[in-house]
Amino acid sequence: MSGIPHPASTPGCAVVKLGGSLITSEGPGGPDVNRALLTARARELAASGRPLVLVHGTGAYGKPPARRYGYLDGRLPSGRAGVVAEVARDLARLELEVVDCLEAGGLKPLRLPAIQLFRARAGCASPLDLGPVRELLARGVTPVIGGNFVLDCDGFAVCSSDIIAVELALALGAASLVLATRAHGVYREHGRGEAIHGQLSESDGDALRKIDAAGQDVSGGMLAKISHGFRAARHGIATYVVDGRVAGNLNGALDGSPLQGTRLLSDRAGG
Repeated sequence: MSGIPHPASTPGCAVVKLGGSLITSEGPGGPDVNRALLTARARELAASGRPLVLVHGTGAYGKPPARRYGYLDGRLPSGRAGVVAEVARDLARLELEVVDCLEAGGLKPLRLPAIQLFRARAGCASPLDLGPVRELLARGVTPVIGGNFVLDCDGFAVCSSDIIAVELALALGAASLVLATRAHGVYREHGRGEAIHGQLSESDGDALRKIDAAGQDVSGGMLAKISHGFRAARHGIATYVVDGRVAGNLNGALDGSPLQGTRLLSDRAGG
């Protein structure tokens, strides 16, 4: 039977993750999506013409309920399925807004639910089946995946958008992974200045110890983002943490020259 190829990797493709704090905010009436910024970044990415997977965080839609319902460790037992259903309902509203903005910006987005692509064991999420992502890319579509709950062996676990982005980059053999945030990059002195690292290696112990671990963030904040990003860097994937508010910065990173950001480097290539 002939059809669309189903390659093990997709050379030249890129994975771009738009952070939740970048695309959402807490408004007077509840969480909102920054539609103007999201549409502008979609327009920028569409102009690049690259095969692209877009991952997004949950920000104001996902972090408050994690604190409110007490699952900052990222896990909920089956007996709290009602919480999972409530949060997933609100995340569906976010996902609809995201896809609408991406389409308005000129992309051809198609949302894939995280729960069908990933599964967790003891809270650690890993890919289940990424075949649909590859096939959508082969058809010229932009797969869109947001952080969400996935099934765990004894209940549910949060699958963060950082983990999703890194696992996709590895599985697809992506050329680039861009983690876009509201920060200028990785700050040298978090909370004490605006200077950032131009590049950061996982052997830079002193620098890594100064990075905020974000104990009130279910996704682990910047320190977790960097730790996950190093995994992609080990496999030769050009990995950047960049300021997604800066026009042209995403495509600059995809070309290897972000206007503002930090490149993550590994001392353990191939690990």
